[in-house]
Amino acid sequence: MTAASELANTVTIKNLADLVSTVPYLLGFHPTESLVAVGIHDAKAKAVVRLDLTQDPAEMAERTGHLTNVLVRNGIHQALLIGYGPGSQVTPMMDAATEALPQGGVNISDAIRVDDGRYWSYICTDASCCPPEGAPVGLTNSVPAVAAVVAGMRALPDKAALAATLDPPQNFDQARALSITREVCARAKRTSGECDDWFGDGVKRVIAALDRAQAREDLDAETAAWLGVCLTAKPVRDMAMTYIQRYGAETHLRLWTEVTRKVQPAFVAAPATLLAFAAMCRGDGTLAGIALDLALSASSHYTLALLFVEALMVGLPPSEVLGRDWSQMADDIAARVQEQPSAAWPLLPEGW
Repeated sequence: MTAASELANTVTIKNLADLVSTVPYLLGFHPTESLVAVGIHDAKAKAVVRLDLTQDPAEMAERTGHLTNVLVRNGIHQALLIGYGPGSQVTPMMDAATEALPQGGVNISDAIRVDDGRYWSYICTDASCCPPEGAPVGLTNSVPAVAAVVAGMRALPDKAALAATLDPPQNFDQARALSITREVCARAKRTSGECDDWFGDGVKRVIAALDRAQAREDLDAETAAWLGVCLTAKPVRDMAMTYIQRYGAETHLRLWTEVTRKVQPAFVAAPATLLAFAAMCRGDGTLAGIALDLALSASSHYTLALLFVEALMVGLPPSEVLGRDWSQMADDIAARVQEQPSAAWPLLPEGW
């Protein structure tokens, strides 16, 4: 699920064409072969949920049931449905959704199909606004689309392009990053079990990195390598989450995206999971899912990533993610480390 409040507070959507042009900026990419539900509350778009199309009846029932649960769990009882693709692919799943949502308590304000720059309504019969040949959609030059760009939002060509934003940067010195990572790991092997304060040092490095991200400063290879190693200690990783209210989701997104891209592959799981956490706090389920896939590809049994996958599956609202007592959580983490300092020693991946 993607939160829509940022753009809803930026522009006024006057008609279906405006809404269709806005959806790619809410998702971060232009959807294809998709069913998208725009959740509406108090006459504002509050959330966007995207599903892959399927022609299998059982999968349709499962996905539309999931869609209903996500909307209701987030307090949304009105939605507009948009199917992307040819009618033969969109209509069966649209029919399943228009049946499932009302049964679950979600009213459907309209249901439309978008294909090849035009849209058609499944509900509206007024030829003046919904002609049989379809109405044109200005995907890039509409007022909402322009406002989204001005607000710093983006709409990449597809989901694969969004995933590619987490690839290692082309101009990054990977050889130096590898060398530094090996040096940090060697130090960890030498000093773990001794008096070195890995927890305190790791937390200081996290705070310093968040300060740099807030100032929009890039991380060098050494900083990224140190963070990658320090975050293998679960208390350091968990303490990083407690700073979500101090710095905000956007700063966390900026930092953990950069760290995910710059650490060695074996160290991706922790920063990618922290990225997913920040994305969930912002309500960006698409990015969270991509980050979790990346984390689990690096470590298939990474417990925190698996917990976040379950949270996404049940449609955990961002308010529930952010509603924790982070100060108490930080105190609890520090107390556990004081009782058992070894809990904060780096847990290096095999071969490091």
